[in-house]
Amino acid sequence: MTAVASEGQNVDLAWDLQPIAGKVGVAVRGIDLHGQVDQPHVDAIRRLLADYGVVVFPEQHLGRDDHVRFAEMLGEIKLPPKYMPNLGAEGHEAIAVISTENSVAYTTDRWHADVTWLSNPPKYSILHMEQIPPVGGDTMWASQLEAYDWLSEPMKQLLEGLTAEHALLLKAEMTAQHPVVIVHPITRRKALFVNSAFTQRILELTPLESRAILDLLYQHSVRPEMVCRWRWSEGDLAVWDNHFVQHYAIGDYHPAPRTIHRIEIVGERPVPASS
Repeated sequence: MTAVASEGQNVDLAWDLQPIAGKVGVAVRGIDLHGQVDQPHVDAIRRLLADYGVVVFPEQHLGRDDHVRFAEMLGEIKLPPKYMPNLGAEGHEAIAVISTENSVAYTTDRWHADVTWLSNPPKYSILHMEQIPPVGGDTMWASQLEAYDWLSEPMKQLLEGLTAEHALLLKAEMTAQHPVVIVHPITRRKALFVNSAFTQRILELTPLESRAILDLLYQHSVRPEMVCRWRWSEGDLAVWDNHFVQHYAIGDYHPAPRTIHRIEIVGERPVPASS
């Protein structure tokens, strides 16, 4: 039995928890995600996400209805953007398809958090692995809670209260402003909230200062000490908190096929640590 603190209570779970790395990620065995999961167990999953950032449920082999049902337990589903291929023609428009067949798989091999150019970036991402290449295609996640903790005190003081602009450069109207340092709503830990894919500048600094600080943070925030790496099997389900980890899908498998289904959960505005 495993005890997980959730909503002020310890919930005893017949789960096997295996940390993926020293600072981020946990694999959970001993739970069947087909069908409805009761509320105490859903709350325990949320707590694991708060504590570990990434939770992987190996070899679940969920059908599409189960994938959607599980996502709905974690919050309101955010439909994929119009440019993202999805299973709408099959009655599952909530499920985005990231594959080599539609070439979207080739766009995720860099460190990023998803869609931070929105005012309310998605909270959770929920991936179900459909097809793996014979070798390669792992995914890495980097804890931005750890990234903040590893900064010096003077750097923490500098960054808190600063604001960064995030943008999708292909569309100038896709912009949002977010705190550089945010706070977790459950654990109250502080985290960095910048990424090299979408963060453009720190508004309170000069362009030269902004570029220097952002370049430093981009390198610092994905140090190996704060990263985990998962080698997929077909049927694995992975969930992560998009506000508090970055991810990187390693593109070392071309030309082999790789297909993954993704559902996102609506997020709140990131809360500044200075508030």
